[in-house]
Parts: sequence; structure tokens; C-alpha cells
Amino acid sequence: MEAAEVGKYSEALLIAAKMKSQGIIPDVTTYSALMTAATHHRGWLDTWAIVDDMLAVGLKPDTNIFNALILAQNSMTSDYVWKVLEKMEELDVNPNQFTFTPIIRRYVEDNNTELAIHVYRAMKPRNIVPDVKTASILIGHVAEAGYPRLALDLLADFEAVSVRRVDHAVWAKCLTASAEAFYLEGVISCWRKFVHELNLNPGEGVCLAVLDTAARNANPDLATDALRVLKSLGIEWEEHHFAPLIEAFCGKKQLKEAIQVLDIMRTQGVEPRPETVSALLGALSDTEAIDSIWALVDEMVKEHQPVDITVLQALISASVNLKDLQRAIGAYKSLGEYGASANITIFNSLLLGCVRTSHRDLGNLLLDDMKAAKIKPDQDTYETFITLCLAQPDYEDAFFYLEEMKANHFHPSYRVYAKIVKTCIQSNDFRYKIALKEMEDMGHTPRSDLKRLIRIAQEGKQHGEEPKPPQSIPLDGSALRFIETGGIEGTAELPRDPIS
Repeated sequence: MEAAEVGKYSEALLIAAKMKSQGIIPDVTTYSALMTAATHHRGWLDTWAIVDDMLAVGLKPDTNIFNALILAQNSMTSDYVWKVLEKMEELDVNPNQFTFTPIIRRYVEDNNTELAIHVYRAMKPRNIVPDVKTASILIGHVAEAGYPRLALDLLADFEAVSVRRVDHAVWAKCLTASAEAFYLEGVISCWRKFVHELNLNPGEGVCLAVLDTAARNANPDLATDALRVLKSLGIEWEEHHFAPLIEAFCGKKQLKEAIQVLDIMRTQGVEPRPETVSALLGALSDTEAIDSIWALVDEMVKEHQPVDITVLQALISASVNLKDLQRAIGAYKSLGEYGASANITIFNSLLLGCVRTSHRDLGNLLLDDMKAAKIKPDQDTYETFITLCLAQPDYEDAFFYLEEMKANHFHPSYRVYAKIVKTCIQSNDFRYKIALKEMEDMGHTPRSDLKRLIRIAQEGKQHGEEPKPPQSIPLDGSALRFIETGGIEGTAELPRDPIS
């Protein structure tokens, strides 16, 4: 069957027909050659005819014949492959490694992960070891499909029965998949193999994913090793590299070490941001936790260890979150004892506390402190103070500070305009229309909840409930005396000053 071997399928068929006409019965070798040629020409129906012809002349197809038959079904649906396997079982023909290989690869190409694994696992009871390439293709596919735990199970099963080992590309896929799924056990296993045993470079992206996994699973050792690898790759450390390490320490309740990371950041020329200590802030969920951190800070000061300002910011913010404004102000007043001074972040946090407690007088005092410290307000300062003004019965100052905010080239957010509009509507103040128009001029589109409130206000107007200008609020005793005496008596406040 030289013609079949060189790919001359039509000629091979003519020769086979001539053999039969001369009474020469083809043997298994002849049929194998014909099957190979038919498979090469994608003659899936011809391959079945060849098998039927073998059976008709009393020859039992062997495993190689059926393997070729499986390959020939590649252009057909997978049902035809199962028919081949059923035929093998019917004729008691045992499959081998090359029987399963094309089936597994086909299912992988079709993204039929479940069936690919089903066929792969069917090899084990038959004591058939898959070839390393097929195993690598399947394991890599499973990892990329988002099943790192399953991929690593398949990898372990393969290397337990095979003398061959999957290459580094498979480990890289498993490492990436494990990190993306925050699967700690998988990350540790793959990281050890890929980085420490194979001594390979995982890349910055994978290192960042590993850092996130370490943070989520409270594993500072893994996080520090990822930082080491980043440094060895020549990548300069940045804030987002350290934040996961701090989170990992906080998750493991090693708060002192978390605080010390901030000092390491500064020695490396990396400036911590308020969000850098978000994990530490999250751990300060009650007064007991806040007191424990203060005790830790005091201990570090006694040991002459630096305490970063962001830690003090977190302590103040935590007190504000608990609406414990007295504790927050106490911490603010004691900043000098720790060699620190209030910055814009601390002032904004304290102003937020004033909003939550509707404490306008304290807000005024904090603005005075800002001016004395020559700290310029930012967008958050203005918007928080406007919100504080809106929480008062007399909210006239909100409009004053809104204008000052715009004069200082800040672009008011949708949130602050929405609060002004809602307050005016709730107070039956016609100026909600002015605020609404200005909001739209600033490029903000009213959202559904605000539209609903405006519609209700307009419907009220149609029923004769015309919004009115804000009513004057009665003066208290001291203010009245100030007016009556021309400022000679009384303790009324002086006219408002700008924030900046």
C-alpha cells in the first residue's frame, strides 16, 4: 500500500479493489494504510466503510485502526466520536493513550471543559498515562477558564503517575489563575515552584495579583516576598505595592508591623496616602480598638520609633465614623505631642464629624484653625462645609460658600448641588430652580431620585402651593441686643469670613 502511504488515496482504493477482485484478502497492515489515507483526506464516511469491510472479511480492527477512525471524525459532531468508543467496547478493543488524546484536545478547542476533564479522568482506571502535551493543554485550559484549584489537582494527578513534568508555562497559568481567584494555597504552591524552584520572572502584573491575594488572606510573608521580587525586577516600589502588605499585617492583627511599614515607605521615597491605611481604619471599628492603637502609638513614641501622620489620621477618622467627635477633637489637639500637625485630610475628617453631629459652631472654629495654620481648603473642604450649612435651620451660608468655591476654581460636584436642591425643596424655597439650572450648566444631569422630588414640588405648585422665599429666623437675645445697640452690646458673631 505504497500509494496510501504517500497520500494517493484514490489510487490506493483502486489497488485494494483490484486485490479483492483477484481473491487477495487484505491484511490489517493494508487496512491501516487505507485508514491513514482516508483520515488524511477527511473521509470520515470512508473510514467507517473500511472498518465494516474489515469485519466483513473476518478481521478485527485493532486500536490503531480505531484511533485513525477517531481522527477522521474530527470534522463531525462529538456524537460520532462516542460511536467509535462504543464500537471499540462492543468489539472488546482496548483504547490507548492516542485514543484519548485527540478527543481531549477537541473538547479543549471547543471550550467544553467538563467533557474534556471527563475523558481525561477516564484514562486513570485503565492505567493509561496521558502524554505531557495533552496534559499541559488541558491543565492550562482549566486554569485560564478560572478553575485554579481544579487545574492544580489535575497537575498533581499527572505528575504523580508520569515521569514527565509540565513546563513553566503551565505553572505560570496556574499561578495567574490562583492569584486572580485569591486562592492562597494555589498561589503559594505555584509561587514556590515558579519563582523559587524554576527561578523565573512572573512579571509585575502577577506580582500585583499575588500582593492582593496576600492582603485578602492575611499573609504578610507572601506579600513581602512579592515586594522582593518586584524590586529584583527593577520595578520601583509605589504606594499601591505597600498597601496590600499593610492590609495583610492588619488582617493578621500585627498592627505594629503595619504601622512600621509606613515608615519604610517614606524611607523608600514613597508618600503614604489616606487610603494606604484603609485596612487599619477598617480595623478601628470600636472605641476599644481605637484605644489599643493609641496605646501602641504611645509605646512606639517611647521607643523613639516614628509614627506616621496617616496613622493619626486613621485614628481621628475612626472616631468620626463612630460619631465620637469629642474623642476626635481630643486626638486633634494632641497631635503636637506626637510631633505632628493637622493637615487638610485631618481637617476634612473633623468637618465631616461636624456634619454628622450638626455641630456648626465647631465647624467655624475648625475653619479658623485652618486659616491660622495657613492650610488652603480643597474641594472636599468646601463641599463638606456647604453640607454642614445645609443641615442648619438657616442655610444661607451654603450659597455664600458655594460661590466662594467656584471663585477659587473648584467645580462643585453633583452631590453638593443635589443636596442644595433637596434642601430648598424641603424648605419650600423657590431657589431650588436656580440651583437646578446651575447644576445643569455645570454639566450635571439630575438623577431619578432628584427628578422625582422636583416633580413632586412642581405638582404641589400646580395645586396652589407656591414655594416661598426663605422666612427670616427670629434673633436670639444677644443678637437682638447687638442690632438694637448698634454693636455696642451683645456677643453676636461678626459677619462671615471666607474659608480661604
